[in-house]
Amino acid sequence: MPEVAAPALGNKENLVSIDADVPVNANGVLYALGGFSGGLTLYVKDGVLSYEYNLFEIMRTQIKAKDKLPTGKTKIEVQTTYVERRPAGPLKVVLKVNGKEVASGVVPVSAPLIFTANDCLDFGIDLGSPVGIEYYDQAPFKFNGKIEGAHVQYLSAPAQLQEEKLQTHGAIPSRD
Repeated sequence: MPEVAAPALGNKENLVSIDADVPVNANGVLYALGGFSGGLTLYVKDGVLSYEYNLFEIMRTQIKAKDKLPTGKTKIEVQTTYVERRPAGPLKVVLKVNGKEVASGVVPVSAPLIFTANDCLDFGIDLGSPVGIEYYDQAPFKFNGKIEGAHVQYLSAPAQLQEEKLQTHGAIPSRD
């Protein structure tokens, strides 16, 4: 799905939930938005859940769990919230596995609009240029387990979303 049509995971408060069947020695991308020039990705490398926010190659923030993912049916969640609500504001990212926090960190600067106009949101693989530096040489780094479902939920109320859009995109035209 082209990024311009995809959920705004890089600059809106959101919760991404993935139901996966995780194999022993899991590897691969769970989802990736954008590309090597800028984007974000959730992936598993040698069984360890990892997240990377790539701010236009200028700044890469990596957040990793300490332990390997459990095998079998697993619910993985990534919650992204603003530390300070403003364009390009810092983001707090929390990784959860089966409801338990396994890692968290702060992205110091977020992308104020989109990462790229020519890359996509992918689940289970990173088909465009690879977002993550850690799996760059293994691209497209297809997940070796099974994604049984994925859900994206915006966490802000509609009025907050309108205010965020106004701050980052300018005035919203009325239909008068």
